[in-house]
Amino acid sequence: MAAARRLGGDGVQINWTLVAGLAAFSLAAAANWDVGTAAPRQRGSWRTLAFVHLALLAELVGNIRFNAVAVIDAALPGVARHAVQAGLAAAMLLVAVGAAIAMFRAGRRSSWLVPAGMVAGAAAALFGAEMLSVGPVGAVLYRPVGPVMLIGWLWLACGAAAVTIAILAVRSVRTR
Repeated sequence: MAAARRLGGDGVQINWTLVAGLAAFSLAAAANWDVGTAAPRQRGSWRTLAFVHLALLAELVGNIRFNAVAVIDAALPGVARHAVQAGLAAAMLLVAVGAAIAMFRAGRRSSWLVPAGMVAGAAAALFGAEMLSVGPVGAVLYRPVGPVMLIGWLWLACGAAAVTIAILAVRSVRTR
């Protein structure tokens, strides 16, 4: 089987790096949703984290971060491409910081919400850093490590951390 193949007319490229991200964020979303089911008093916060991971999953499928740059670049040809990328990356990083702040505020209800929010924020920050994929940032994030680029391994690490935190949170809820 080829490492990558084209699907449909929109040019969605399936490769091992994308598979790593899809697995990481779908499992993280499911795990956070499960904690929300197990902990009814904290349901809103855990479901919010699940939606953050679902949004990152949707971003991977829709490739919005790069399509948005292309649309803005076409609409405003005089604007430097790197300025557009930097603006979108800054917006993604602000979303990550906002998510972390919200989870710290909600963390008073559960000690597991703070690290779970930090993982979701780190995953969103990875997307922001990836948008700045020029020069040394791109050289590091897009370095192949086996069949998967480093960014895919980092997504998997975020997903694994989110699932582990969710498992520990469910266990702590059930032992009360």
